Amino acid sequence: MIPALAQQTGKPGAQTQSDPAKLQGLIDVLRDDREREVFLDELEKISRGRDGQNVEEVAPDVTGNSLGARAADVTRRFAEHAVKTAAVFATQLASAPSTFSNLSGGEGEVLLRALRDLALVIVVTYGVFVILRLCTGRIDRSFGRRAAIAGIVEKSLLIAASAALDIAIVVAAWGAGYLAALTVFGEIGRMDFQQTLYLNAFMTVQLAKVAVRTVLSPSAGELRLVRVSDRAARRTSRILACIISVLGYGQLLLQPLLSQTVSAASGQATSALVAFLALIIAVSTTIANRRSVMQWLLSTPDHSARHRQVRFMAARWHWPVLAYLTFLFFVVLIGPAERLFLVLSASAQAFVAILFGLAIADWLARAVTKGVRLPENVNERLPLLERRVNGLVPRFLTLLRLMILAAVLAMVVSAIGLFDVVGALQSRIGLAFTGAVASVLAILLFAYAAWLALTSWVDYRLNPAFGSIATSRETTLLTLLRNAATIAIVVVALMFSLSQLGLDIAPLLASAGVLGLAIGFGAQKLVQDVINGVFIQLENAINVGDVIAVGGTTGTVERLTIRSVSLRDVHGAYHIISFSSVDMVTNHMRDFSFHVGDIGIAYREDVEDARAALFDAFEEMRADPDLSEFILGDMEWFGVQQLADSAVILRVRVKTTPGKQWAIGRALNGAVKRIFDARGIELPFPHQTIYFGADKNGEAPPAFLDMAAPRP
Repeated sequence: MIPALAQQTGKPGAQTQSDPAKLQGLIDVLRDDREREVFLDELEKISRGRDGQNVEEVAPDVTGNSLGARAADVTRRFAEHAVKTAAVFATQLASAPSTFSNLSGGEGEVLLRALRDLALVIVVTYGVFVILRLCTGRIDRSFGRRAAIAGIVEKSLLIAASAALDIAIVVAAWGAGYLAALTVFGEIGRMDFQQTLYLNAFMTVQLAKVAVRTVLSPSAGELRLVRVSDRAARRTSRILACIISVLGYGQLLLQPLLSQTVSAASGQATSALVAFLALIIAVSTTIANRRSVMQWLLSTPDHSARHRQVRFMAARWHWPVLAYLTFLFFVVLIGPAERLFLVLSASAQAFVAILFGLAIADWLARAVTKGVRLPENVNERLPLLERRVNGLVPRFLTLLRLMILAAVLAMVVSAIGLFDVVGALQSRIGLAFTGAVASVLAILLFAYAAWLALTSWVDYRLNPAFGSIATSRETTLLTLLRNAATIAIVVVALMFSLSQLGLDIAPLLASAGVLGLAIGFGAQKLVQDVINGVFIQLENAINVGDVIAVGGTTGTVERLTIRSVSLRDVHGAYHIISFSSVDMVTNHMRDFSFHVGDIGIAYREDVEDARAALFDAFEEMRADPDLSEFILGDMEWFGVQQLADSAVILRVRVKTTPGKQWAIGRALNGAVKRIFDARGIELPFPHQTIYFGADKNGEAPPAFLDMAAPRP
């Protein structure tokens, strides 16, 4: 059945003739691909061992282990292997006519039947594949039209659905080929070796093309993962599909088929020829499109065409690509075909990791630039939430971006075999490290979420536009609660994070206690501030918005902490007063207030007339709707308060709402001035009356003044 093997087999020796079982075992080993590879590896090891022994016997090693010696050895083996491969391929090509001419009639008929069955399986597989692709083309285009107006989440789902549909088509065509091979072509329930090779190659090649179509999406630009034109996407997709077909069918179908039917050397030579053909296509495409790719790289919105480094990298992008393609060709030329797929698999993993990592990092960078925008109704209820979120979320996204780039680098390093990152992470130390990092991040996120929820609730409770209006005491207590809870959350999160990192926090807590004791002795004023502040809050002596007098300063409370109170006086000056210096708190804003008015009249005026005028002024003021709501009762008449040098002082009192006593007093003074002026009641100012004596009847003789003009 294998004429080439029969031709290459020489005359058996005496030992072979006497032991046919061993010869049959050798034939079975050579027929099986896996056993043959193991057998050849063992022969190469034995050959290298004997060569080394001969070299050691002839001459000692004078080169040592130097870098130059190793480089020379590698280049020598590469050159010898390349020449040997080319010679074997030429020999096999020259002997091909004689090989096929030795086929007997029965063998030729079997070979033609096998090729016919393989061709029919190919026709069935590709026929089903093309029909399904044509039937689902409309679905793919509808996905594209919907993705044009969809958000990022819906667009991602549409891309995933399109890829899943493409994979389902490949699997269906592959299943149809398997079904045809098992039931229609050849013996029922049995598949030929070449049919299995083709179907596996078809599955691998088409899945690789699915990956290309998912990224480039030549038929629906709205589903494209990279920003390229439709023409560039279609052209790149065709070129990559051609390279994938050449490599896939050449390495997975032609190479093992020739190795099985002709010889292992011919299969190796075919593998090198296929790789060389794919390399020519890739190199020519890279060189032909280097300028268009450079322009595409420079046209990316995130890059500036004037940036020197970006232009340098964009103009020379093809250098590493050509170097990588050359490396792949050497891999195929030196080693077996399986090594190429290992390298391609590692390269694909690295490329996918870089692609998705850069895409996610780019999206995170745009998210950091744009920030977080909350709905308008949320901003109305929680006006500070958006600012707080934008204060931390961009930093977190930047950290996440750096972590993604580090993960991409680790995956690339692991894929190309420089370092087993996955193995290191799966080790005891790696698991402990990743677990600690994940735990710390979870603790910090939970702490931030708790702080954000608490502060947002406080903001909502203090927002007068929604819900019930908070009282001044509630405002004060909620502000203190927010500050105290922030400190508590930070301390607890820090302790738990240190514990997850493996640090024993018990000594830290003990040290914190000792440090707190030392601070307590060294900062007694601070301790006194805090203690006084606690008791002041427990007694509800001060609230935000109150008008108070502390430490000789009167003003409105703008900020209140556990240690100090901040006042704004009537002149706009801002005062911060620590509670340790507070002996007495005078609060003008408790329940109600009084305006106490002292009005002076001349000695000649009648007190009853002045009293009536004062009550009339009060009634005039109370008639004003803007002022009446702040007056809690009738004006009280206290009577004559003092007989001063120049005036008789009359005292009245008006009960008002808290904080409105000053406004009511100013309004009452204005009304009194108007009515006194209208009724001729004198509001005296400091003056003196001169008497020249008086008789017992109280009559004073007049003193006449001569107002004549002075003499010249």
